[in-house]
Amino acid sequence: MERIPVYLISGFLGAGKTTYLNHFIRSRAPKRIFVIENEVGKVNVDSSLVFSGVEEVLELTAGCLCCSLNDELLDVLEEVSARRSEFDELVIETTGIADPGSIAKVFLGIPGVERIFELRHIVAVVDAGQVLHWLEETDEARRQIAIADFLLLNKTDLVDETELPTIRKALKGINPYAELYEGTQGQFPIGEYIDKRPLAASGMERLQEELEGHSHHHHDISTFTLEFERPFVLEGLGYELVRLLQLYSHQVYRVKGIIAVQNLATKVILQSVRDNLILTDGSAWELDDHRISRVVVIGKDLQQAPIEKLFKRHLAANS
Repeated sequence: MERIPVYLISGFLGAGKTTYLNHFIRSRAPKRIFVIENEVGKVNVDSSLVFSGVEEVLELTAGCLCCSLNDELLDVLEEVSARRSEFDELVIETTGIADPGSIAKVFLGIPGVERIFELRHIVAVVDAGQVLHWLEETDEARRQIAIADFLLLNKTDLVDETELPTIRKALKGINPYAELYEGTQGQFPIGEYIDKRPLAASGMERLQEELEGHSHHHHDISTFTLEFERPFVLEGLGYELVRLLQLYSHQVYRVKGIIAVQNLATKVILQSVRDNLILTDGSAWELDDHRISRVVVIGKDLQQAPIEKLFKRHLAANS
C-alpha cells in the first residue's frame, strides 16, 4: 500500500504558518487532509482551519512536539495509520519555537513509522520583516531555516524592496541548498514544489549539480560541501557516520549528499536529520559520469577538518 505523504510546516513566531496552512489545504482539494497543529498553551482550534478539504484537525497543546510530545505524536500517528483509508495526506504545523529536526526524526528514524508515512518535505515559513532580528536573537529560527527543504519568504510586501537582497543573502547563507520562494499573505506557488521530494533519492540526485565545493557561514551556522575523487568502501561507513552524528548531535542539523561506492554501479544517497542516518540506492552511474562524491553538512559551530577526516578514513585505496 502506498505510504501516507507527510508535509511538515515550521516557521518562527508570527511568520504566517497558519495562513500558509490554509492556502496549502485549499490548493490540495479535493484531497482529504489530516492536520496536526501544535501550539503551546493554545486551547481552541483556529476556526479558519475548519473548512472543506480538512477531514480532521487534531490540536496538541500540552507542549512542543519536538520535545515533550513525541510520545503523543506516535499515538496520533498510530491512530492515523489505523484510519489510513480516510485520509490522503498528513500535514503537521509546528509551534513557532519548535526544532523541526526532532519531529522529522520520528518519520525518518523509526522503521514502523517510515513504512507507513513518507515525509515529503520540510517547509520553513519566514517573516520577511522580522527574520533578520530573529536570526540574531534565537537559535530556533536558525535551526528551522537550516533544516528546511523549502524556504517560503512571507510578507515581502511589508518590507522595502531594497531590503530583500540582504534577506535573501542571509537565508542562503544559512541554507544555500533549500529552494527559496517569495510571497505575501501566506500565498506561494505551491504547484511548483508540492510534488518535489527532496528527502527521496530522486530529489537528492537533483541536487548533484548544485553541490559544488564551497562553504558558507552565517553567525554560528556553518555549511560546507565535501568532495571526494576516490570511491568509498561501504563496510563500516554507516557505523562511522552514526557515531559522527551522535558525537555532534547538538551541532549537525542536516547531512545530505551522493556518494560513489567501490564496486557499486549505482549512486548511494546519504542523508540525515539530526542523528538519524539514511543510506538509499540512487540511479546507476552513467558510463561517462565523473564519479565524485559530494556531501553537504549544515550545522552550528562546525569545524570542517575533523568531519572531513572521518569521511576520508573510509575511502578506497588508490588503485
